[in-house]
Amino acid sequence: MRINPYNPADSRNPNTRNSIQTAGAKKKNMLRIVSLQLMATVVAGVIAALLGGWPAMFSAVLGGLCCVVPNGLFALRLFSAAQRGAANPVSFMIGEFIKIALTVTLLGVTAWLYRDLNWLALICGFIVALKSYIILLFRQT
Repeated sequence: MRINPYNPADSRNPNTRNSIQTAGAKKKNMLRIVSLQLMATVVAGVIAALLGGWPAMFSAVLGGLCCVVPNGLFALRLFSAAQRGAANPVSFMIGEFIKIALTVTLLGVTAWLYRDLNWLALICGFIVALKSYIILLFRQT
């Protein structure tokens, strides 16, 4: 019987075995990135609190969470789609669109509901969380 290299369900396919073995590593990397974004958000909040008080801290943390929450949901959705074998470019693009829409919605809701919003701290917290993955580029695994 011939092995179909394009069928991910064929357990005799060495590529499938490798992808199953690396699935845990991919999940760990996604979790590492999202947790690093969360830690960077907390650090941005502490710095904002030292520079601008409690409203600046809450603004920075909310700005970071506007980035971390959609990224975490996107990573979860991407990983579950990959586990089911349903990952394709269209589902990736739909997930990316949902992530962007959720980010914009969260930023809008934050601006609408939080009256003591410090815009500078919000944007700085958002940017710090958004770019925190760069730290992982300098670490060797």
